[in-house]
Amino acid sequence: MRTFIILIILTLICLPLKAEEIQPGAQLSLEDCINLTLKHNPSLKAASLNTQVQQNKLAQTRANYLPQVNANASYSRSNQEGANGWGDANDGYSSSVSASQLIYDFGKTGLTNKIQKNNLYSAQQEEQNTINEIIYKLKQAYYGVLNAEESRNVYAQSVEQYEEQLKRAKAFYSVGTRPKIDVTTAEVNLNNAKLNLIKGENALKTAYYNLTNIMGIYDQNPTFTLLANGTIPEYNITIENALKEAQTNRPDLLSLQLKLENAKQNVSLAKTGFAPSISANSSYGWSGQDFPLYDRWSVGAGLSVPIFSGLSTINQVKESKNAMQIAYENLMAKEQAILLDVKTCYFNFEEAKTRIPVAELSRKQAQENYDLAVGRYKVGVGNYIEVKDAETTLSNAKLSYISAVFDYNLAIANLERAMGKR
Repeated sequence: MRTFIILIILTLICLPLKAEEIQPGAQLSLEDCINLTLKHNPSLKAASLNTQVQQNKLAQTRANYLPQVNANASYSRSNQEGANGWGDANDGYSSSVSASQLIYDFGKTGLTNKIQKNNLYSAQQEEQNTINEIIYKLKQAYYGVLNAEESRNVYAQSVEQYEEQLKRAKAFYSVGTRPKIDVTTAEVNLNNAKLNLIKGENALKTAYYNLTNIMGIYDQNPTFTLLANGTIPEYNITIENALKEAQTNRPDLLSLQLKLENAKQNVSLAKTGFAPSISANSSYGWSGQDFPLYDRWSVGAGLSVPIFSGLSTINQVKESKNAMQIAYENLMAKEQAILLDVKTCYFNFEEAKTRIPVAELSRKQAQENYDLAVGRYKVGVGNYIEVKDAETTLSNAKLSYISAVFDYNLAIANLERAMGKR
């Protein structure tokens, strides 16, 4: 029954969050989405459970410091056939309590305990690294939704603009000031704009489902919206400081450092295979064929000295030394990869930062150009092709600005991930 109850509790804990548990129409900030992800993402749950496993293993290694106590009881019934046939059966009873305590094993238990402590710390760092990676993916999805939403709005504005242009072209054609081709071209442009809007709506739905998947929630129709920050965040850091923070904070680097320390400890642990061990033991028991049983007790100490193990200990030492070298090379490779990662993310951040004012200026200029083209068309000076080109330039400029802002926010998130931040 206890096992059944535990299984039910674990099942309820591991169930993904339903979107209905979020209030309909709620506006979620980035921090809200992060908190939901930390609570419900299954990958984060698995990483947390792995840390708990290492905690349990550490408790097991500490048990070697404590005495080991066992209780035994047995009953037997025996008979033997003799010259006169079978004799009377004999009953046998015995019971005992024994205890043993490790006195000294030349550091073997202590090294095992240190290694498992490092395994626990390494698992904690790996859990933190998993958190950082998942949160970065969450930020990607969050900004992806905002990007898709802004792009959808641009497509919707294009539809509205082309609808106005179609009305204007029809009005000019009806009074004979413009040719029929303006009307036809406006209809084609409007249909293309509607197709772009359909694609934009689908991209927004896909972005929402990607976000909810990372958050660990499920529902066919997410009922929440995202709270967008209209300002562009200020973020300033030098590449030197970014590299220093990565060296200090990157959990995957810290995990490999702990694994290298473990590899060194394993060399020392393998060498303890040559050393003896000393232990003490005692027991108290009762045995006999009839009650009351006879008492017996014993107290002693033991010394175990390895003489020859078929060269296994020597090869274990060699194996541990090779594993230590592998751990060292893995650490060096990770340090080089982090150096490249931080530099790449920093340069991408700098590029994204400088793109925003350029994209903003292009958007303003494109808006002015569009307004002039529409004004010229209204008074009969310009032509419809000029208006169409201006509208296309304006839409592209708006999308470029949205993309620049999206890339800037994502570049900040990626740089923080590279520095080992959440």
